Amino acid sequence: MQANTYPPVPPTPQEYWDDSDWMDAHIGGIAKAYPNLWVAVVDKQVVASGKVIAEVRQAAEQQTGRKHFPIFFAEKGIHVYQSAAQAPNQN
Repeated sequence: MQANTYPPVPPTPQEYWDDSDWMDAHIGGIAKAYPNLWVAVVDKQVVASGKVIAEVRQAAEQQTGRKHFPIFFAEKGIHVYQSAAQAPNQN
């Protein structure tokens, strides 16, 4: 059986990493301004936010024309999540 060969994955643009670094440095202010929302950052500024990540990606792409940009959840406070398997029986 012959192994499949695939083209190399292109490198992530430097602008993505610059925006990601800016986002990390400003996470506190972003979380305060956009609590518990998905946030897209392009050119070191928030360009889209919302509750649905797919809608945030689409809005940022339409607004900026860029395809590569960081999106993160601006979590405010501490959230405790429980899986359905661990949830108490609700009968």
